[in-house]
Amino acid sequence: KAHELSKLLQFTCGSDSRAAQAVMEKLSNLGNREFSHLQADDFTKSHLPVKSQLKKSVETYKQFVLLCLHILNERKEPEVLQAVSRALPVVICGCHGNSKQLATLKYYLKNIQPPHLPDRVILDMDSAFLMAALQFLEQTFPSPIPGLELDLKLSFVPLDTPDQTARLVSVLENIPSLRVLNLSSTQLAPSSLQPLVR
Repeated sequence: KAHELSKLLQFTCGSDSRAAQAVMEKLSNLGNREFSHLQADDFTKSHLPVKSQLKKSVETYKQFVLLCLHILNERKEPEVLQAVSRALPVVICGCHGNSKQLATLKYYLKNIQPPHLPDRVILDMDSAFLMAALQFLEQTFPSPIPGLELDLKLSFVPLDTPDQTARLVSVLENIPSLRVLNLSSTQLAPSSLQPLVR
């Protein structure tokens, strides 16, 4: 029901700060009730049966994450940020060139307090937006975020110049708790991968 009313919820939250906090508190309670059975690793399993209940829950949770980020985009305020952090134990985001979504996620990661960090952040960067992806990573991780558990997928992103590879390596050095790095089909030569092996 929350997804069906997402546009109305976003409009309501954008017009009033207290309304945004109240909506996020309700969504947090809803999320705790509906998604408590999900584990962080469930979001990285690529071979879940198509019709399984778990796969349906994962897809619904992804939409729930987007709704919460949309509300945070409407109200970038500390109280709303805290409510969003309570609602999202895992932040999973397919960053496919959506500038508002990227800006909101950057705000979230730069302003979230260490005690409120999610259990996992999973980023899936789209191949069609290589420069935007690199710029987003550089702006979001100019320095380490202690305690951040990150899964980063850059598959099919054409990292085919030394400069692009160097920029990626520089960013990764600021993510000490990088759990997963998917670089499949990035056109990187084996020698280019050597700086990533620490």
